[in-house]
Amino acid sequence: MALRVSGSALLLALGKGAVGLATGSIAVLSSALDSAGDVLASFANFVFLTIAAKPPDENHHFGHGKAENLASMLQGVILLAGGAFLAVHAIERIRRPRPIESSYAAIGTMVASIVATILITTYLRRNALRAESSALAADSIHYTSDIISNLATIGALVLVRWTGNPVYDSLLGISVACWIGWNSLYVLWNAAGDLMDPALPEEEIEKIIEAIEHSDPSVIGYRNLRTRRSAGMRFIDVELCIDRGISFETAHELTERVKDRIREQFPKVIINAHAEPV
Repeated sequence: MALRVSGSALLLALGKGAVGLATGSIAVLSSALDSAGDVLASFANFVFLTIAAKPPDENHHFGHGKAENLASMLQGVILLAGGAFLAVHAIERIRRPRPIESSYAAIGTMVASIVATILITTYLRRNALRAESSALAADSIHYTSDIISNLATIGALVLVRWTGNPVYDSLLGISVACWIGWNSLYVLWNAAGDLMDPALPEEEIEKIIEAIEHSDPSVIGYRNLRTRRSAGMRFIDVELCIDRGISFETAHELTERVKDRIREQFPKVIINAHAEPV
């Protein structure tokens, strides 16, 4: 899937790059640069998602899911570098303006790019929700920023066409660079946060507690509940407080019953539950 998205982004980057060079539009070239970053980011997703899908081995007992977070961080770095390059180039164009030609062709290219990017974003969001993938979610944010960038580019080209002043092209280019920079920091912040292994959201923890408390009267409570998530897989560690008057076999059955109730809420989950007699 990520490889297909990468191929689509490559076609967009080549088309916008050719039109940008032909028309001399810094806004179109900036959009082409952004699409080139999309190619790298989506291909990185393909590589890292392939790694993340590998099963646990003797050196990675909990799997390779953190590769998704590395993919998100790489996307953020690519976005940030592209935004900085674009801002410098746009400022230089303000100092040394150039005329922009054939703006109708440029506008038509950007409209077609918006339509294609909306389709890609919808595809990514649907699959990110289905797979609970942070890397695909970051990629969808990336492409959503492209839609805003392309709309700004069209606005710049229309203003240049009406006024004949190419400075609007550079000013909108700087605006796009700021937008890209903001989104890159957002992606980096989220990726870094996931690498720190935060607990599951409060509403998910409440579902876990409810599954424990409603499993059986002999399960009196719980201790040391710890949770985290990696690449859509949830990891839960918990000590179950079970009536000491029941047999070891029954305590084991109750533990498995609790785990089954939790799996009903979260199909992709690894549970480490330990029974404590009380």
